[in-house]
Amino acid sequence: MRPPSPSLDYGDRLARDPRAIRAMFSSVARRYDLLNRLLSLGQDVGWRRHLVAALAKAPPGPVLDLACGTGDVALAVRDRRAVGADFCLDMLVLARRKGRRRRHGAAWVAADALALPFRTGAFAAVTVAFGVRNFADLDKGLSEIARVLRPKGILGALEFHQPRRVIVARLAALWNRWVVTPVGGLISDDGAAYAYLPASVGSFADASGFAAACRRAGFPLPEQRHLSGGIAVLTVARKGG
Repeated sequence: MRPPSPSLDYGDRLARDPRAIRAMFSSVARRYDLLNRLLSLGQDVGWRRHLVAALAKAPPGPVLDLACGTGDVALAVRDRRAVGADFCLDMLVLARRKGRRRRHGAAWVAADALALPFRTGAFAAVTVAFGVRNFADLDKGLSEIARVLRPKGILGALEFHQPRRVIVARLAALWNRWVVTPVGGLISDDGAAYAYLPASVGSFADASGFAAACRRAGFPLPEQRHLSGGIAVLTVARKGG
């Protein structure tokens, strides 16, 4: 396993320091898609399909895919205008390249989730796939999402939370220890990034805590769907007003 870069402090990552998180994603961008497929045994593709399908509940209008990474969710949106936004330029380069290959019309924007450069009410839906866990301030990030959504707009958030079922939680812990951390460290360009992944899940809100944060931000009745036994959770929430 490669040692972490001395410029990237593991404690800063767990504290959700934006500079450390941005640098981490830059360091893993090259192998990011490959490792997503390997470490989830391909299930991440199906999880994202559930997220995109949730857009059917949104009113007409454009979609913002926030923390878009290499663009998989934005590029799966076919019947609406899609904008992919991320604060990691290396991820956006890969997303744009992928979009050109697929001849997709998505736009790509460098943006911080806590200070979005979009007007109020600009979007009918906002999607976030495995990104809210990395927000430096969850409440502020959700408030920004609510701001750029029009009334009755939809938030779709796909995220890892601690599984509710004990057996699933134990199996996930073993998978993280014996597969995610060592394989991610071996294949990626940042040996510590895939130790951060399970650690960040453990220090993030559980599914009910995230639903409560959504309610505080102006999404009164969030619905949650537990996927793959609760390994991933899809939260779909409609903005009030």
